[in-house]
Amino acid sequence: MASNTPTPLTKANNPLDFMTKVSPSAYVYTPPTSTNSTSQNNDPKLLLLATWMGARDVHIAKYLLPYQSLYPSSSIVLLRSEPRHFFSKTSAPNDVAPVVPFVKSLFVGSPTPDDKTKPEVLIHLWSNGGSLMLHHLRQALTPEALPRYVIIYDSCPGQYRYLSAFKAFSAGSKGVVYWLVAPMLHLFCAWGWFWHVFIGKNKTGPLAYLNRGHNDWEKLGGKEVRGVYLQRGG
Repeated sequence: MASNTPTPLTKANNPLDFMTKVSPSAYVYTPPTSTNSTSQNNDPKLLLLATWMGARDVHIAKYLLPYQSLYPSSSIVLLRSEPRHFFSKTSAPNDVAPVVPFVKSLFVGSPTPDDKTKPEVLIHLWSNGGSLMLHHLRQALTPEALPRYVIIYDSCPGQYRYLSAFKAFSAGSKGVVYWLVAPMLHLFCAWGWFWHVFIGKNKTGPLAYLNRGHNDWEKLGGKEVRGVYLQRGG
């Protein structure tokens, strides 16, 4: 496993180096057994963070490191979203698969929770990218594998927006690369708009499917204790 000592947020170091990378888009962290926290009994057993598409390490760290400071005895799972996860049906499931044993190991032997059990998981997901990765993790886990949790829907669930989709998929492309991929991305985003908005009226298509999945209580096992929705300006 990687070092349990958080790497300071500096330009010289990758701020996510303290985590173990288990797939191209998934990281896990186990706190040291010597962690002493006055709030340890109140810390969730697991922090599950699913970030927006193309999020950079330094931007992820601005959210992840404060969470770690607030809950030092919590294990962490980080799921990143990349454009390829939207182009390939197997890319996202393959990337989240190595996380499944880690999550299950945290709750092996735990008593069956009842309505009075304190939530053991805090989930924070961002935008449609985070929605996609969390959806695939939930698909890979049985409802019993994830105990009672609270969840923060940050800038999601969302409807399809042409310009927002294009900006998200083209993020990081510059110069000649941008001009080479831009026509293909415009074609892809136009197809997405036709499918989601023109034909489906935002009721069909991948995004609508993800949004319904977040509210499928039968498949989720009714474990969501509380949900918070955040909408950022811009």
